[in-house]
Amino acid sequence: MMKALILFIGVAVSFAACAPNKSSRAPFMMGEENFKDDAIAKLKATKTVFFYQKENGVANDSLEKAISEAWTLTPIIFDDFSNANKYAGNPAYSYFVIEGVKTTVSRSNGFSYSNIHYYLALNVFKEVTKKGKVVTDGLYRIELFPNFESMMMGDRGKKDEVIDNLYAKGQFYNWSPVSLKACLATSNTNLTNKNRPWLFQNIKDANLSQLLSHDTLYVPKRLLIQYNSFTGKEKDKEENVFGSYRYKYRLCTDAELYQIFEVEKRGRFLFEYVKSSTDKFVTVYDLKEKKAVYRHYAPMSYNLKGKDVSFIR
Repeated sequence: MMKALILFIGVAVSFAACAPNKSSRAPFMMGEENFKDDAIAKLKATKTVFFYQKENGVANDSLEKAISEAWTLTPIIFDDFSNANKYAGNPAYSYFVIEGVKTTVSRSNGFSYSNIHYYLALNVFKEVTKKGKVVTDGLYRIELFPNFESMMMGDRGKKDEVIDNLYAKGQFYNWSPVSLKACLATSNTNLTNKNRPWLFQNIKDANLSQLLSHDTLYVPKRLLIQYNSFTGKEKDKEENVFGSYRYKYRLCTDAELYQIFEVEKRGRFLFEYVKSSTDKFVTVYDLKEKKAVYRHYAPMSYNLKGKDVSFIR
């Protein structure tokens, strides 16, 4: 399935452990990009499809409601990933879809290792080649936090089956209505401003301390996972991580977050921790202003630590 769309686990080879490339020409939508008017106009002329699993039923109703409020740049529709082929090659549609990249790092001593990263990509149609292959332009990338079994799917089976398997069986800790709403609202704001930030850009709002000192930071419990890099085992870790946080916070289930942000409409600041292989992203979203007010990237880190939280001030 999906051979008509460019949905893939790519392979990027590096020969040194160096800093990521900030160039707008960096692959896999990692680089900073200031879009030209025609690129945004092309996007605005489409309907955007968000793919998911329809088998999730009631859970998708909550997802649709939250995302529809966040994404206003284009009309948005929702469909099962199994129907993705009908949108392939049609310039009337753009789409958010899971993609991935497998990077291999080789050192001078002969030692090499691989990392797998999954993300939600926003693609627009570019062309169909003479061989019938659909080519797209990637506009935006949202990092996903897979559990260990989902992360390892990139190493199993045929390359063109990985994305199918992720939609069928994959689990992502930040795939929830409120978390995805925060991510898509931020992407909506950035694209409205014709900008895609560098993937590894650190962010700190000039008024961060004042903002957080007068409000509650809501923390999804499902993100607080302790990962064992030797065994791959994961377990909940809620204790002590936020002990160094200076302001008011609250740990919440997905149901509690939905009640606070979607039903009561009183939530504003949302915490996010994403572990993408060995990359760590700690973010605070302001859902009122639809932007990230804090973000810190750390390479070669397997777990969220108290010091990561202490920097949010």
